[in-house]
Amino acid sequence: MRRIGSPLAIVVLLAFMHFVPECHAKDYGKVTSHKVAEGVYLFTTTPYADVGLSGNSVAIISDDGVLVFDSDATPETAATVLAEIRKLTDKPVRYLVNSHWHWDHWGGNQTYQAAFPLLQIITHEKTRELMLTVEPRWNDKGLKEDLPQFLEGFEKQIAAAKVAAAKAKDAPPERIKAAEERMVADRNFLAQKQSLHKTYPDVTFSDSMTIMLGGREIQVLHAQAITPGDTYLYLPKEKILVTGDILLSPYPFAIGGTYPAEWLKTLRKFAALEPTVIIPGHGDAETSTDFLRDNVALFQEVMQQVKDDKSKGMTVEQTLEAVEKQNVELAAKIGIKDAETVSAFKDYFLDVFVKRAYRELDGPLGDLPDGLPKAKTQE
Repeated sequence: MRRIGSPLAIVVLLAFMHFVPECHAKDYGKVTSHKVAEGVYLFTTTPYADVGLSGNSVAIISDDGVLVFDSDATPETAATVLAEIRKLTDKPVRYLVNSHWHWDHWGGNQTYQAAFPLLQIITHEKTRELMLTVEPRWNDKGLKEDLPQFLEGFEKQIAAAKVAAAKAKDAPPERIKAAEERMVADRNFLAQKQSLHKTYPDVTFSDSMTIMLGGREIQVLHAQAITPGDTYLYLPKEKILVTGDILLSPYPFAIGGTYPAEWLKTLRKFAALEPTVIIPGHGDAETSTDFLRDNVALFQEVMQQVKDDKSKGMTVEQTLEAVEKQNVELAAKIGIKDAETVSAFKDYFLDVFVKRAYRELDGPLGDLPDGLPKAKTQE
């Protein structure tokens, strides 16, 4: 998917000709449950039409209660996932772990807190800090300007298409109906985001913590890969790894921040665990480490080239130009071949990753993401 300004994650289709008639309202924000191991369930969500994505949610179920990892993008989706969990167990959700501050992973926190008042919401201390300080600055313009303007333009396109259809009797009406269904889904997503009550973690950790749930050991761990406070899970007995956005399918996403050296270090650490199941932040669960190892190889190659080019005195612009010439070959290393996804790989991973890797060679990158709007008090 093409994502603009993550974590706002606007998927924009500007031309009316791109509207897909066979997509119906039921396909937008659709939750699917996947049993990946005994007592471990993955919930994936389809895009919210044109305007948003949801991160994966994972439920670990035991006789002593449930731990949920990430609460999706909206309260509505979280409620759907919770309803699916209720079908699996009548035990309460005792723990909710948030992987990082990007809003498509914790928008449903309020749903779980309302259902389970004794719930503990857990994340790394840096993530809670960034949820409070960075997330509003990162997403404010999108909520107040970008999304409403996109929807206004979309509505005008639909109105113009209706006029054209009235004049041309052979115009396919299903395209207009499909566009109207997309508009309903788009507006619902915006309404969900504008009305949700931000519910922050009430338990934080600095390095790691261990939760024993029904005799199952769940390690809650920290990395600095895509954000300063990345939180992930590892179940050592079952060798199940729940990565959040540290690992994604079909390609890694670097917009806004990322720490290339630590990211690569974390991926190598993941590979050394030799997990039997890997659950990424987006995409399906993996039962092979091939995709993980392919990402390690990709990162290594790009970072080595950046290092070599910088040592030769090349500017970041020259380095970026040199690496971009290999875009197709680099994307193929993680199985990406179709032109649209290759282009997205360049825009949302390669370009940003190269710039960050180049800067990182000069010293620490800091906690704030690139392109963060100034706080109102600074304007």
